[in-house]
Amino acid sequence: MTRLIVTGLAALVLVGTASASAEPPSRPSAPPATALTSTPSAYDSLSPGNKRIATALFEAQKSNTSAPSMTLDQIAQERRSGKTWGEVFQIMKSQGLVQAETLGQVIGRYDRARHTRL
Repeated sequence: MTRLIVTGLAALVLVGTASASAEPPSRPSAPPATALTSTPSAYDSLSPGNKRIATALFEAQKSNTSAPSMTLDQIAQERRSGKTWGEVFQIMKSQGLVQAETLGQVIGRYDRARHTRL
């Protein structure tokens, strides 16, 4: 029993001296220069699953409409602004950019076309 108490006290003394002699925390260094690094595009910051949906919507756009097509970054920015993919699809559909009835159709057609390309 005495041996256990002595061992415990010795451990406390060692921990106390180690923390007392530790160096004070140094100041954090200045953040690295970001002038040369570019920020990722809205599309690049999406997860792989979200990139798949954005690409499916992008490729589903009709090219013969009077409205200009949306870029991948514009589609991704709509999603990043807080809209759901269903809302992004409805916006594109209301502008006449896609003909599909549902977002599921767009994704299904994209997946089938991608599967046949492999």
